[in-house]
Amino acid sequence: MSHRQYTEARAASPRPSAFTLVELLVVIAIIGILVALLLPAVQSAREAARRTQCRNQLKQIALASLLHMDTHKFLPSGGWGQWYPADANQGYGKNQPGSWCFSVLAYLEEGNLAALGQGATGAVFKQLSIQMHSTPVQVFNCPSRRPARAYPANWGAIREQPWVAQIQNVPKSDYAANSGDSLHHASSSIGAAFWAPASYASLNSSSPQWTNTNNPDFPGSTYYQTGVIHYRSQVSDRQISDGLSKTYLIGEKYLSTDLYDDVNNGPATEQYGDNQSAFVGFEWDNHRVAWAPDVPVSRSADVYQPQQDRPGGGESNIYAFGSAHSGAMNMAFCDGSVQTLDYDVDANVHRSQAVRSDDRFRPVRATRP
Repeated sequence: MSHRQYTEARAASPRPSAFTLVELLVVIAIIGILVALLLPAVQSAREAARRTQCRNQLKQIALASLLHMDTHKFLPSGGWGQWYPADANQGYGKNQPGSWCFSVLAYLEEGNLAALGQGATGAVFKQLSIQMHSTPVQVFNCPSRRPARAYPANWGAIREQPWVAQIQNVPKSDYAANSGDSLHHASSSIGAAFWAPASYASLNSSSPQWTNTNNPDFPGSTYYQTGVIHYRSQVSDRQISDGLSKTYLIGEKYLSTDLYDDVNNGPATEQYGDNQSAFVGFEWDNHRVAWAPDVPVSRSADVYQPQQDRPGGGESNIYAFGSAHSGAMNMAFCDGSVQTLDYDVDANVHRSQAVRSDDRFRPVRATRP
């Protein structure tokens, strides 16, 4: 074929038509619609995966608690109160001032963290103590709420290890132990505070006046603890007479969305539920309760109900279970199972599952404080 013939043939062939502006806009619109339709499904799938991961983490924590009970014959203790951080030299049970989060570390394959400071004294112990209370543990953070890292703290007074209060960023827990329907519990400001020694040395120089929490019939006592993990607790499976499969162990806690990244973003009534290290004992941060009929009449029963995280929430940040998930939260029971708990659960059912022994309810007082 000559050059002339080739040119004529090429000129005679139909040229491919280009997109018009209208057609291009239509294609873009269709792509936008498809993305809009698919995005919720993708987000839903991601949240379902996060919820499952959260459930699995809670399962690990529950099994670690049962391993603790197998070893020590009781569930992990709640610790001494907000004044005392964990101490690797104080063992387990009622002698351990730190939280249940610390007591289960060795059963979560975090034995090295739990042992920091063990056998050490002076400056070496101080450094290792600071390291412990600065180290996040992934299993304690719900992936739907926040990643595992150290978050800003807002400390109160700390006894025996005062340097801990100087740590600006600490590990937090999105899971809280079940303290029953106890009137006086970790977040209580009614009446005298739970007693704790001024120092370890004071335990050797005077008779400890530990608050009586074990006898519901103790004259004048309103400190009886009806849950399974609380102030200096050593609750065995025999004490959970309602049945292990019917009693809460540890569940997700409510937290204002304002406080996810920095607890200092909220008022004091909200901060107290997430302001210290996860390893500080019997604290608002790591214990929650159900409503009881004899709480002060001025306090709404609604603040005790499980609920989804939202801005604000007031006292729910220190009383209520809850989570970042929509519709329902995860709750571990004392048999190691993890169940879904609807936010609209009946208050009496919620209370019954929080109390380890329904036949040991505290008598309801005729008048409310």
